[in-house]
Amino acid sequence: MGLCLLVAVSAFTLTSCLNDDDDNSNGVPTAAEKAQMFNSVKGAYSGKIYSIGTNVQTGKSTPTDSADVVCSINTDSTMVLNYVPARLLALAIDTTTAEHKAIREAVAAQDPVNVNCYINFYKYYQQWSTYPFWFIYPTGVTFNVSVNGASHNVVIGFWGNSTSSYGVMNVTTRGMSTQILLAGATIDGVQPTVSISNAVPLVFVKK
Repeated sequence: MGLCLLVAVSAFTLTSCLNDDDDNSNGVPTAAEKAQMFNSVKGAYSGKIYSIGTNVQTGKSTPTDSADVVCSINTDSTMVLNYVPARLLALAIDTTTAEHKAIREAVAAQDPVNVNCYINFYKYYQQWSTYPFWFIYPTGVTFNVSVNGASHNVVIGFWGNSTSSYGVMNVTTRGMSTQILLAGATIDGVQPTVSISNAVPLVFVKK
């Protein structure tokens, strides 16, 4: 994945990552810069969240499902994706066994949930005041489901680091996009072994 995915699905153009890599203004913002970035992006935004898969014919990333959600940035360290359908989060559950397939179906049938995230603003772009950028660290989402009379505790996990989960806004056009990656599901305390290359991106695009 990479920032190109955000650029591709968003309706705005960002400055070149290559040009910014060598800019000495990149890095942790000062308190005043962080406040400026937060004030530029704070609020609640309606949009769509897309699950991204790979087209088996072309090998390119393509949306596989979508839903209307609200992205709320309430503080300079927190963000919430509201009303995320459980069916999108259930994509984190493998279907290598009949039991796991049934658990995925049970989770997918649950009500929409909120995905709470921590965020950290970063001066990724030379024009950071025009393109505020933030890293995203989603917290796990828990479902308790019953399958064939047996109860299961399912925790949906995410990758949260500088290479996978992030957001950016174009202050001029008010275009915004975020990406988080499903890392797998811990079922009844058993953690999965899932590589980041197999993670499913969930991309939010502001209307």
